[in-house]
Amino acid sequence: MNKTKILACRTLEDEILAILPENLDHEFLEYGLHNTPDKLRQELQKRIEEAQEYETLLFGYGLCSNGVAGLKSPKHTIVVPRVHDCISLLLGSRKQYDTEFEQFPATYYLSKGWIKQKGDPLSGYYRYLEKYGEENARWVMHEEYKNYQRVVFIHTVGDCDEYVKYSQEVADFLKVKFCEIQGSLSYFEKLVKGEWDKEFLIIPPGRVISLNNFM
Repeated sequence: MNKTKILACRTLEDEILAILPENLDHEFLEYGLHNTPDKLRQELQKRIEEAQEYETLLFGYGLCSNGVAGLKSPKHTIVVPRVHDCISLLLGSRKQYDTEFEQFPATYYLSKGWIKQKGDPLSGYYRYLEKYGEENARWVMHEEYKNYQRVVFIHTVGDCDEYVKYSQEVADFLKVKFCEIQGSLSYFEKLVKGEWDKEFLIIPPGRVISLNNFM
C-alpha cells in the first residue's frame, strides 16, 4: 500500500485510534476550527501541502459546513467520507443518520469526543456566561437551541459513564428528552482499510472537492 496519512477532527480521536493500524500515520486537528469553516479549509489545505511524502490522504471529516469544499492537491489522492458531518461517521453510515433524522429531526447528538472538546450547549452556556452574564447567556442559548426536542449520546468506544451523565445534564439544561444510542466504528474501519464504496469520495490528484460531490 502506498504511503498514507489520515487527517481528522480531534472529536473523533478515540474512535479512530481504536481501529488505526500501527503503520498508518495520523494527525488530529482542533475541533474549534469547525466554528469558522474558512479557517478549517485553510488549515486542511496547509496540512495537505505539508504532506509531501504521502500519496494518499484520508479525511476524518465530512463536508463540515463546506469546510472541505475547495480543497485540492496536485499530488495526492484524497479520500473523504460522503457525509455532511461526523454524526453519520459515529453512527456507522449516512443511511443510519437519515433513518434517525426521519424519525427525530430535532436532535442534538453528543459523543465522548464532542464533550471532551467542549463542543456542547452546556459548555457554550458557560462561555457565554463568563462574557455576557447570566441573563444574556440564557437568552442566547434559548434562541440557539429552542427548536431541539432531544439530546442523544452516541456510544462508540470505552467507558462512557461520566459522558452519559454529562449528556443527561445537557438535556436537563435544554429541558428536552435524553436518549442513548449505539454507534459503530464501521465507517472508520472502511476508511482506514481502503474499503471505499459509494459512501466515500475518492478525489484524484488535480481535482477539487466540491459541494456537488456530497449530493
